[in-house]
Amino acid sequence: MERSIDGGSTLMIQHFRSQIKTRTFVCTLTISMFALAMFSLVHSNYTMVSFFPNAFAVNDTGSLGSLAETVDLGAPFYIQYYSHNVSAPDSESEPNLYVNHTNVGMIDGSLSVSHIGNTTETFRDNNTVYLQGFRNLTADNEMGTAFYEFQAIGNYGPQGNYESRGVAIFDEAATGNLSFLANTVAVYKTSVDADGNGAFLMWHWR
Repeated sequence: MERSIDGGSTLMIQHFRSQIKTRTFVCTLTISMFALAMFSLVHSNYTMVSFFPNAFAVNDTGSLGSLAETVDLGAPFYIQYYSHNVSAPDSESEPNLYVNHTNVGMIDGSLSVSHIGNTTETFRDNNTVYLQGFRNLTADNEMGTAFYEFQAIGNYGPQGNYESRGVAIFDEAATGNLSFLANTVAVYKTSVDADGNGAFLMWHWR
């Protein structure tokens, strides 16, 4: 009788231990799956937060209204032809200086303008230069004046040619036939071939 009781107790204890192990395994598995699910959810939310604002900024330009409209500058309002000996600065510490650089151009194909000013051309790298300076514009017969400061990036080509792109900021003091340039912005480009034949074109950015 005692052996039967002891044997039954042993079997019952083993049964309880088996149930405890099973429940422990199930609980551990459940907790692990819950933790994994929470990690995935947090990670997914983090990815959404970091990705979608960038996608919106790059792709959804429609919400920006007129700010994102394509800029059409039309034809250049100022055209100038000139001669220039292409020569890059020797180094960053030895810029090219052009003082009282003078040319004559045409505004809207009818108004002759003197274009006079100074330029500092500084070497950067890979045949690239940085230009800054100012220009005074004076219409024929002193029928108007305008002044702008500019910055540009230029590139010297392998065939002895040269090109640059720049932006001009006009001050408020434009007068006469050039008064339309007061407080405005213009963009321009220049091109000089290997024979020194240059062209300067400027567009009004309204």
